[in-house]
Amino acid sequence: MSNAWSSAAWSHITGIMSKLPATLLTLAVGAAIVKLLKLIVGRAMSVTRIDPTLGTLLQSVVGFAGWVFVLAAATASLGMQQVSLALGGSIALVAMALTSSINSVTQDLLAGVFLIADQDFKVGYTVQTGSLQGIVESVTIRKTKIRDAEGVLHTVPNRLIDNATYTLLDDGTASKEESEADGKQPQDSDKTA
Repeated sequence: MSNAWSSAAWSHITGIMSKLPATLLTLAVGAAIVKLLKLIVGRAMSVTRIDPTLGTLLQSVVGFAGWVFVLAAATASLGMQQVSLALGGSIALVAMALTSSINSVTQDLLAGVFLIADQDFKVGYTVQTGSLQGIVESVTIRKTKIRDAEGVLHTVPNRLIDNATYTLLDDGTASKEESEADGKQPQDSDKTA
């Protein structure tokens, strides 16, 4: 009995070893393709001048999906179709989680993408969302920081802003026009003397 088991195991191991060079080649070519796709996405983001946070998110999604496909191809080349199907199915599950917004993190990410792309919601604009009114200081992929009239900085999950009604009270042009009318230059906090 043990002799039959050991010969079957040896046969299985030699079968896998014979497929190993093709699997390693699949991994190497797949790694190069994933790297190339991420580079293409990065260049496309810089050419289109899309927000860097969104570009990083898109590169991460491309990298994740690419590696899942590469690993699925590698396991299929080893003759493990069940593992390959499971890996391919994980892409469908991730896509379903993103589209149906199963949890708050995914909702924040999707809302962040929409807020970053929204021309009526930018850094420096005065907005009101719910009971909060203030100047937008930053919009990241997950959170937005709004400073109210008392100087208190509020960090709000993007889903709460995107799911609610927000009102644009001032896009920042009035204060620039007033400064120019007074003969003053608008101040740039990033410049150093």
